[in-house]
Amino acid sequence: MRIGKKIQKFLLLTVAFFFAATVLINVTKFNNYFGFNRADTGEKVVALTYDDGPFPPYTNQLLDIFDRYQVKATFFEIGRNIEKHPEIVPMIVARGNELGNHSYSHKDMMFKPQPHLVSEIEKTDKLLQKNGVKQDSINFRPPWGRRFIGLSYLVSQMHKKLIMWDVDSQDYEKTHTVDDIANQVINNVRPGSIVVMHDGGGDRSKTVAATEIIVKTLQSKGYSFKTVSELLN
Repeated sequence: MRIGKKIQKFLLLTVAFFFAATVLINVTKFNNYFGFNRADTGEKVVALTYDDGPFPPYTNQLLDIFDRYQVKATFFEIGRNIEKHPEIVPMIVARGNELGNHSYSHKDMMFKPQPHLVSEIEKTDKLLQKNGVKQDSINFRPPWGRRFIGLSYLVSQMHKKLIMWDVDSQDYEKTHTVDDIANQVINNVRPGSIVVMHDGGGDRSKTVAATEIIVKTLQSKGYSFKTVSELLN
């Protein structure tokens, strides 16, 4: 009898779980809960993305590389860094790259109240728009990629895409060399990949050097580069 009750309880919990999952998928359109980590395509295209800027001189150096090889990238910016270096945002825009929102303070947004989440996102949106970003909808990436249903639902309600990645360059690992970072990307990229790197948060000279290797190598393999919005359209 006791076993029967345990089975019944298990079945009820299972049904409840799948019901909740179904509601979650419908409410957040699935991708905006788990995030878009790549595009479903067989075309050899990739999106390079950079978090934690703007941060001179590394952001500027990356822009020079992109101009030299005629590729575009996406920068997910921190609001407080925009306030420190507002002149860099118009440069990114003028050179045809995309900008995204990476929160205002880059603090963990897990389980924070909605007013706090809204403030973190809206303050950065306004700073981006003030400095020349004309996009109808600015994509969002949470700090460290950490999100929960409340944040995911809010992002969806704000008509934004939650952007993640499927290739982590691991450029934040201090022991990694330029070649380590480049090979981590080159060996894991596939058609439709979104790559995460960093132009802020410290010395990113290795990321800059690795980026040039990545671009040259992937171009030789027939890859082209798009912004995240272009990739997902």
